[in-house]
Amino acid sequence: MKKENIFSIKTHLTQNGKKVNELKAAVAADLVVNVEVKNEAQYVMIEIPIPAGCSYRAKPNNYWNRESHREYFKDRVAIFCEYLPKGKYTYTIPLEPRFSGVYTLNPTKAEQMYFPIFYGRNEMGKVDIR
Repeated sequence: MKKENIFSIKTHLTQNGKKVNELKAAVAADLVVNVEVKNEAQYVMIEIPIPAGCSYRAKPNNYWNRESHREYFKDRVAIFCEYLPKGKYTYTIPLEPRFSGVYTLNPTKAEQMYFPIFYGRNEMGKVDIR
């Protein structure tokens, strides 16, 4: 269930620089996450699940766009930000689609780490890999 009163989150997949609904296996892709912060927030963690049929193409640590640290797990990426003023931010996860099939893309969640009741998340999605 979508929750957008503090953070509004939208995700989409791109291949060859174009937004796509279906991924082609073995072709580089990006999971693009757009986060809109409606009120300034401190110590924010953004958890971005990756689709099961994909693996990481690269694991960059970006120290721009208010990002303090990234952690790559098997099933998700955690991005930590010390301070996010009101505004819009874009985060990109480089992926490599490997296995064909239809997969669920779990909701992306942004929350204040010390006040986890202040959070936002998007809806579940579907990823089709051919």
